[in-house]
Amino acid sequence: MRWFLAQGPGSFVPWHFIREPPEMEFAASAFRREDIGYREVFVFARRQDCDDFAGLEVVNGSISGEVIYFHPVFGDTSRPSPRDWDIVHRRFEDVFEFVAAQIVPDMKEWALTVDADDL
Repeated sequence: MRWFLAQGPGSFVPWHFIREPPEMEFAASAFRREDIGYREVFVFARRQDCDDFAGLEVVNGSISGEVIYFHPVFGDTSRPSPRDWDIVHRRFEDVFEFVAAQIVPDMKEWALTVDADDL
């Protein structure tokens, strides 16, 4: 993942990658609070048209290579989350699989429906 982010990707509409680590901490906090597996992620990407995010799973305090694609509900933070539904859509072996299987098809779909002048 570090290699991929070092390339300077910013936007693969409809997906946008982080520019600064704290930028997506709100989504990482929602994941920690809502994930039925009580896991943690380092969030690195967000889909612009909905609350879909992608993050690298954190295992024993270390960031792994596995990507978790999720959709939190951002519920009431004053109470514990009921964790009554799985917010994880898919898991990917690494960022390259995520880009190939999720980002590229999403980009293609947008390219067929959104004029580049609108970007």
